[in-house]
Amino acid sequence: MKSRLFLKNGEIQIIETDIKEYNWGFTARIPKETIVDVEYVDFMYDYFTANVGEQGYFVTNAGAEGTNLTRFTDREDAELVAELSYVACYGFSRGADAILGIATTLRCDFTTVLGVKDGRYYTYFRYFMDGDIPYEDIEVEYHFLKESDYSAMARVYREYMLTRKGCVPLKERCAADKRLAKAADSIEVRVRQGWKPAPSPVEYQTPETEPEMHVACTFDRVGDIAEEFKRQGIGDAEFCLVGWNSKGHDGRFPQIFPVEPLLGGEERLKELIEKVNDLEYGIVCHDDATAAYTIADCFDEEYLLKNKDGSLYKRPYCWSGGRPHKICPKRQYEKFEVPNQKKIAELGFEGIHYIDVITILAVLKCYDPKHPLNRGESAQWYKKIMELSRKNFGGFASESGYDFAAESMDYCMYADFRIGSENNCSLCDEKIPFWHMIYHGIVLYNPSTATLNYMAKEDKKRLKCIELGGRPLVCYYANFTQNNNWMGKEDFLCDTDEQLVDSVAKIKVMAQDFDLLKPERYEFIQEHHKLQDNVYETVYSNGTRVIVDYNKVTFDIIR
Repeated sequence: MKSRLFLKNGEIQIIETDIKEYNWGFTARIPKETIVDVEYVDFMYDYFTANVGEQGYFVTNAGAEGTNLTRFTDREDAELVAELSYVACYGFSRGADAILGIATTLRCDFTTVLGVKDGRYYTYFRYFMDGDIPYEDIEVEYHFLKESDYSAMARVYREYMLTRKGCVPLKERCAADKRLAKAADSIEVRVRQGWKPAPSPVEYQTPETEPEMHVACTFDRVGDIAEEFKRQGIGDAEFCLVGWNSKGHDGRFPQIFPVEPLLGGEERLKELIEKVNDLEYGIVCHDDATAAYTIADCFDEEYLLKNKDGSLYKRPYCWSGGRPHKICPKRQYEKFEVPNQKKIAELGFEGIHYIDVITILAVLKCYDPKHPLNRGESAQWYKKIMELSRKNFGGFASESGYDFAAESMDYCMYADFRIGSENNCSLCDEKIPFWHMIYHGIVLYNPSTATLNYMAKEDKKRLKCIELGGRPLVCYYANFTQNNNWMGKEDFLCDTDEQLVDSVAKIKVMAQDFDLLKPERYEFIQEHHKLQDNVYETVYSNGTRVIVDYNKVTFDIIR
């Protein structure tokens, strides 16, 4: 087995990897001492190649876009290099058997390359060194599987995450924390209350140039939603307030307080929390632990993440608060997270606390000499933030499913951006629910952006949530951006009482759907099969089978 080292001077060096065999397969390793002044390493295994026309397929992950199943059909040359791999493995079904490769080190420092050239398919891990000395050896485990399908691959990787990476089944965590248990029984209802234009017309805002905040839903109106839930007989729900903080959604992070006066201020918020609790629902809030806007009253370059040349890292877009800089994870925990979470908890929030984007964006290095971090250290500081959320509120949630954090995560707002037939990759023959198979019974999730607000969408979106055992996600005022409605054009509104009553009637169906598979909520998904075109079967570890027929738009639960 050979690997290519791409040196900083543009040269390529070929090196042999160290091999150690086991009864399940082998490990391949490159000692970190041999990786000097390297831009990136292509960790290549000849067995992960196939000629056009061969049986089988590759299973590769393309970040938030989902997991690709790639068959070896005749197609034009192409290559995909994802920003990062959300699941730290890749698979090769060879017709009669399979191989699963698991990145056991540098799990935040690599992506997966997938391509076809001159009739030959290939896939491999690419590790980004950036000219720095790596903090760990590169090591990949290769497991030989007697079964050849992606279900078997998912089971092996899930076992790795349970036994080697500290994941604990949801059932055990709920038994240990009643706050999490209550949330796990509840659908998630996000209410976007207020926001400034996104993207912002003002890149670097000041109090004089800051755009006005649009008020969509005050604290009193959220109380009306909760009361209508109770009136229509919805049993369990967890409300998540989005934009409750100063100047609304992404208004002035890392500044949170004061609670936004235009929504009713802190006293009205406390009254809302008490009302929701009296109605026996849960209530949490949306926060952020990465973005820093110049409009914040606490903005300071000291705590920002620095690039290798000493410059400030800036995200390549503007959002509601303007151009977001990125906060060093260590300084976020030390300077903001500990005091902010304490103040937020004192307001009365309890449940699965939501902190935005941590598990959807690449983990970065910080080159500030006062708080330097490699990617592994950055990940550890983010996990400290997650575990603090669990301690203070009962659980942690974020936007997607980047699995460096799987052992510290309780809910994923959408596991994939696209799934099923929503295919935007020339090398992808089918999107498969690989992440969902791995983490069902460990992490609660809404399957994808397509299944958010599914009762306002076509019936097939509802079937997808049922097929994949998702936790239904409702979002009032999902469409708040100027030109990027990634959660779908459909929306739930409560501007009028008629809209409120109608939306809650639809949400009640989502809550009833969630209860259809209540025992299976705590089980693993053992199998997922395509029975025929547009007909799929999901098999749980307790034996329950769910068959979803997209042709007839029906589903069947067989116990």
